[in-house]
Amino acid sequence: MKVIVTSAGPDIESPVSGVFGRAPYFLEVDTEDLSCSPLKNPALEQGSGAGIEAAQFVLKRKPDALISSNYGPNAFQVLTAGSIPCYEAGTGTVRESVEAFSRGELEALGSANAASHSGVAGGGGRGGGGRGGGGRGSRNMDRDRSNDQTTGNGDRVKSGGQLEELSARLRDLRGQIADIVAQIDRLTEQGQ
Repeated sequence: MKVIVTSAGPDIESPVSGVFGRAPYFLEVDTEDLSCSPLKNPALEQGSGAGIEAAQFVLKRKPDALISSNYGPNAFQVLTAGSIPCYEAGTGTVRESVEAFSRGELEALGSANAASHSGVAGGGGRGGGGRGGGGRGSRNMDRDRSNDQTTGNGDRVKSGGQLEELSARLRDLRGQIADIVAQIDRLTEQGQ
């Protein structure tokens, strides 16, 4: 079986990328022998529409499944329209994710698990600044607080969804770390 995994680097021991549309690499992996071919993401530096372009690139490779940490709604729609099952990777390496997939431990997603444009910073480009955080993380901070309750001493307490919010923030942070590692690796390869 051939699967494609988003990756921060060009080999199977690289961390799974925390983002789909701007993953530095897609690794095409044979689940039988774990041989892999690194494919540079043609949408990595695209200004907008990276998720859609990356999804179209993946569709052309005709994998049996796709493994990534996060999928935006536009990319997810393209992938599912192309009948590519999308699985959510945990933390760890590409190898660990493929092995977990082979054991049936990864969850197939029924919908996107990241906000639109979650891989793009609000100001200054991909991860380049604005409010920092590369456009990830802050989306959960400004959510509607209508479900909050106030305690007797005036502190706000979430009445529901706190675990989901924290899990989403953790996924976003893992994505940021994977992106930073990939950038460091690229700079190291260039001798900077």
